[in-house]
Amino acid sequence: MCPTAVTSQLRRDATRVIFEILILSKSGPSKTHIIFKANLSFRLAEKYVHFLVEKKLLREEELPGPKHYFLTERGERFLRLLEEVEKELADFFVKGVSTETRFRSPDERTIVTY
Repeated sequence: MCPTAVTSQLRRDATRVIFEILILSKSGPSKTHIIFKANLSFRLAEKYVHFLVEKKLLREEELPGPKHYFLTERGERFLRLLEEVEKELADFFVKGVSTETRFRSPDERTIVTY
């Protein structure tokens, strides 16, 4: 497997990043907390948080110190939907110790590795 393939497999897609930010936002984190816990650059955190606030999935709240971000009702519903998808796909995607992604076959007898 070439190094670029390994790198691309380790990258998270936008849905995964949004899922992680929404989970973190249950506790009302600051943007700095989101940056560290979700392992994002400031630029990416800014982009995602702005998007989620714009979509009314998060709300900003001025507390002493920096702004904090909380789930809205809409955000809670969306997070539940993402959690359901994650749960349904958990049996399909099996992560090995290596960076390979393995998929269960529909008959559950074999695991296909990519």
